[in-house]
Amino acid sequence: MLCYYTNFTNQIQIIQIRNMPNLFFERLIFPGQRLLFNASPEGQLEVYTAKAAGAVLSDRISCQSLRVNEIDFRIQTSS
Repeated sequence: MLCYYTNFTNQIQIIQIRNMPNLFFERLIFPGQRLLFNASPEGQLEVYTAKAAGAVLSDRISCQSLRVNEIDFRIQTSS
């Protein structure tokens, strides 16, 4: 399924999906950056905030809750 994530913070984030067999997904996301990606409904997106000493896990989000709703996506991208 198609998913959508936005980094609303003013810090660099690293996002990962690690709980899916045969899949390792990792991306660096800059402040304000948006990302579309494919994932399964069982996936868990882990959000890490980059710190001077490394990265700290700041959130876990179900990929199901990040699923793109075509109507909502049109509204967001046309603004």
